Amino acid sequence: MEIILSEKQMDIIAIRTANRVVNLLRVEDRPKPRKKYIGIKEAAGILGISEYHLRRIKDQFPHIKRGDNQQGRIYFDEDALLANFIK
Repeated sequence: MEIILSEKQMDIIAIRTANRVVNLLRVEDRPKPRKKYIGIKEAAGILGISEYHLRRIKDQFPHIKRGDNQQGRIYFDEDALLANFIK
């Protein structure tokens, strides 16, 4: 079965298709990937150092601290650690 489209109909199809592609490719509309934070034990394992040593040099790596100043837990950005390990 053959379907014959007019030039105007083909233009409409092309414009709609192009608009859908553009909408799918928009970077700002995509959800940003969340960073994965890991505990000090796993981070030390990635770097191949002791947990004690990592606590001493923690400021060399992107990290966050949750909790109060004395008893807070430290979490490291896994991607940053892996990037440092690969260098």
